[in-house]
Amino acid sequence: MRNIEKTISFRADVDKIDALDSLAVAQDRPRSYLINEAITNYIQLHAYQDALVRKGLEEMRKGCVVSHDEVVNRLKRAGWRGRR
Repeated sequence: MRNIEKTISFRADVDKIDALDSLAVAQDRPRSYLINEAITNYIQLHAYQDALVRKGLEEMRKGCVVSHDEVVNRLKRAGWRGRR
């Protein structure tokens, strides 16, 4: 499968660009490499979170739910002490 690249443009704070450039120098990578890594990580993280939410909603529709009180009781039995 061939990767087709497309150029995009966006605005960012100068401080962010400076930090990105510092990382690029430290890692001996071009700025675009780090930006692509960041975009890949963002997409993977949000796709994962979206899948978890969808799974949770499906479980809820099936009636597989636990009340808040039951969760608290289970945590207490497991040794949870609450906020300190």
